[in-house]
Amino acid sequence: MEFFVHIDGERLKVKVENGRCLVEGEDLDVALAPGNGTPVRSASAGGRSLRVRPRREGKGDWRLDVEGTRYRALVLDPGQEAIRKARQAAGVGSGPAPLRAPMPGMVVRIEVAEGDEVEAGDGVVIVEAMKMENELRAPAPARVRSIAVEEGMAVDKDQVLVEFEAVEADEEESA
Repeated sequence: MEFFVHIDGERLKVKVENGRCLVEGEDLDVALAPGNGTPVRSASAGGRSLRVRPRREGKGDWRLDVEGTRYRALVLDPGQEAIRKARQAAGVGSGPAPLRAPMPGMVVRIEVAEGDEVEAGDGVVIVEAMKMENELRAPAPARVRSIAVEEGMAVDKDQVLVEFEAVEADEEESA
C-alpha cells in the first residue's frame, strides 16, 4: 500500500509492504500495538517506544497525539494525491477546504464570525447529531470567508457550513 501523508506543510511518501514501512524510501522499523481497548496505541520507531493516540476527523484527515504533542495529518492514496496535485496546478482549491457537515444534524453553535482568523484545530461550528454534540474544527490556518448556516438550522451530510480563504504569509508575520 502506498500513501502520501501531509503534515505541517511537508509531504511524505509512505509505502507499507510485507510488514515493512518505507518513508521517502527509507526503511523504518515501525511496529504498532493495540491499545487494549483504548484508542491509545504503542508505536516503536527506531528502537524508541511512543504513545500515539490517533483520531480520524474526516476523510483522510487525522489528528495524532504523540507523546503529548498534537499533529494534524492528511493521508491520501495515490489517486487522491494525483487529483490534489492537478487541482493545485490548475489553481483550484488552493485555499483551505470548506468545512462540511460530516453527517446530518442541527447547528447548535457557530464559534466564529466572517473575517475571523483561525488556526488548524480551532473550533468553528458545533453540530448536534444523534443526541451528541460534535465540534467541527478548522482544517488549516485560514480566514473565515463566509458562513453558510445559522444556529438552529438543520444540515445534510456534506453540506458546506463555512468557507475559508488563505491567510497571506506577510499578513501572518505582521500580526
